[in-house]
Amino acid sequence: MTDEPLEAPDDQTEPTTSDDHDRRITAATVSRSDERVRHSDPSVRATLRRRRRRTNRVYAGLGIALVVVLIGYVALYFLPVFSVRDVRVVGTRTIPAEAVTERAAVAPGTPLLQVDTHAVARRVAGIPRVDQVTVTRDYPSGLRIELIERTALVVVEVDGAQHLVDGQGIDFGQGEPPPGTPLLTVGEDSREELPAVVRDLSTVFAEVRGTAGQEIASVRVETPASIVLTLLDGRTVEWGAAGRDHEKAVALRMVLGQPGETWNVSNPALPASR
Repeated sequence: MTDEPLEAPDDQTEPTTSDDHDRRITAATVSRSDERVRHSDPSVRATLRRRRRRTNRVYAGLGIALVVVLIGYVALYFLPVFSVRDVRVVGTRTIPAEAVTERAAVAPGTPLLQVDTHAVARRVAGIPRVDQVTVTRDYPSGLRIELIERTALVVVEVDGAQHLVDGQGIDFGQGEPPPGTPLLTVGEDSREELPAVVRDLSTVFAEVRGTAGQEIASVRVETPASIVLTLLDGRTVEWGAAGRDHEKAVALRMVLGQPGETWNVSNPALPASR
C-alpha cells in the first residue's frame, strides 16, 4: 500500500492579507466603541475632569514660578537696591586695601549681577604681591575680594635693590623682607636659571628647618650643583646639588654636634668637616 501525502483541511489554511486587514479594522472599531461607552459613564467623566484640573493647576503653578523667577532676575540685574555700595577686601598683610579696590575697578552703583567677578579677580591678580584671589557677591549690596599674598622665600639683590622672590621663583618686586628671610646670592651661571634654583631651594630649606632644626641666614648658589648655606650661628653647609635633600638634612642633624665650622653633606653617606 502506497502512502500518499495528505492535504491540509480547508479550514486550516493561513489567513490572507485581506483577512488580517479586516480584523484590524474590526478591532479598532470595537475599541473606539468601548472608549465611547466608557467615557459616557458619569464617574469616568468626573475622573477625567479632575485629572484635567490637576494638570492645569500644575502647568499654571509652573508658569507662575517661571514668571516670579524672571521678575526676580530682572530686579537683581537692574534695580539699584541690589547694586554695589561696599567693596570689602580680606587677607591683605602688606598690600593697601585701597590699592586692591582701585585695581578691581568696580564702579559704585553697578548692579551686582552685572559685575564680572572673574574679570575683577584677573585685574586684582595683576598686583605682583597677590598669589591667589577670590571675588564673590555679598548680597544685597556688597562685593568681597579675598586674597592671599605671596610669601618671600629669599631676598635677591638686583642692581643694588632687594627683590622678594617666592617659593615658585616669582620675583614680586622690591620691599622690606620679613624677618628671617635668607639672602640669596647667585653666580653668573645660575642667574639665567633663577626661578628653577629658587624652587629647588624651597625643598632644601624645608628639610634644613624641619629635619635638621636649623635656620638659614643666607645661601649662595654659584652653579645649580653648588648650593652653600650659612646657618644663623655662622656655620657653613656645603649642600651640593638639590636632590636627596632629606638624607642630607638627616646627616646634617647628626654631625652638627661635632666640632667644625664648615660641613659638606653633598654625599649624605660620608659627611665631612673642615
